[in-house]
Amino acid sequence: MQTHKEETLVWKWYGVKVLYKHLVSGKPTPEKIDTNYNEHQIFEESILLIKAQSFDQAYELAEQEAKGREDSYTNVYDQLVEFKYIESLDAFELFEDEELASGTEVYSRFVHTSKEEKFSDFLTRYYPEMVESDEEQIKRNFILRNRDFN
Repeated sequence: MQTHKEETLVWKWYGVKVLYKHLVSGKPTPEKIDTNYNEHQIFEESILLIKAQSFDQAYELAEQEAKGREDSYTNVYDQLVEFKYIESLDAFELFEDEELASGTEVYSRFVHTSKEEKFSDFLTRYYPEMVESDEEQIKRNFILRNRDFN
């Protein structure tokens, strides 16, 4: 006879937002500097799909997964770029009981702003890449992304 009820831990899906930083070191080769070159810091948010039994475990597994994705490479300007995990920022439990399918929401967050804040100010603060007015900057970002990842 059992004296206490055993809890069965259920495996659930979580979307965990992790933050990476691209650490660039070394001086660029002067002959390779072009209009795409800049010295901005680059951070990357990534949403990882994690199966875990709790939020705490989801964070732990996401950290392990993210650290396993760390890498380094030489960019087109002959600088060393280290892709480093910084931290897990948030987790979102998926409320799907069935198999994952196209359109399944893997992450969501609420953003609270004052009633007086203009939509354009909201975009500027939370999504500055969406309000970039310089078409050349957008084109450069697209070219760099394609050059680095394709």
